[in-house]
Amino acid sequence: EHQCSSYFLYQRMYCQEEDEKESKNKDEDEEELEPEPNTVLYVKNLNFDTTEDSIKKHFSKCGRVASVTVARKKDPARPGQLLSMGYGFVRLTRQTEVDNALKRLQHSTLDGHQLELKRSNRTVQDNAAVAKKKNNVDKQTGTKILVRNIPFQATQREIMQLFETFGEIKALRLPRKMVGTGPHRGFAFVEFHTKHDAKRAMQALCQSTHLFGRRLVLEWAQL
Repeated sequence: EHQCSSYFLYQRMYCQEEDEKESKNKDEDEEELEPEPNTVLYVKNLNFDTTEDSIKKHFSKCGRVASVTVARKKDPARPGQLLSMGYGFVRLTRQTEVDNALKRLQHSTLDGHQLELKRSNRTVQDNAAVAKKKNNVDKQTGTKILVRNIPFQATQREIMQLFETFGEIKALRLPRKMVGTGPHRGFAFVEFHTKHDAKRAMQALCQSTHLFGRRLVLEWAQL
């Protein structure tokens, strides 16, 4: 009887270890999954109160969501706050998932609004462009990132808030047309304290990050 109990205990421990290994391997596979090109959807007619999290949950029915961006603008009534512009972008992982979303979620309802979906032409990239961008991410030159195509209404504080979630920022420079008072020139330099944090920011934001409806273009600053 004692031997029988020991056998079942061993079997239980073995199965538990195998389940943990399988779960770990699955998590690692998901982390390594790179989005295919042409996997960005333009989502129109969003409720102004709809959040990125609720959009992600809505689209997760059709596949793995790589990123969600809601276009926002400054709130004139509340300085420092942003308002949704009623549209956004959802990046899925596979083209088949995009096809599935267009079939299943076209005119679906989220937070009381009927969504309108279409492929995003402004963020569609061919294989060569994706490969080039991946090479740019891999070819890290330091801790400083050059950010282009910044909308002119964006402030230094708003850019800081976008990047500081990835680590402590050492410096952020937003060059202006006229020293001190003029409008900025549409690009910025963001420098982190560590290469690790800089790479995290680059990997997360270089694919399809929009600010006030414009897609930011990121590259490593030349030393």
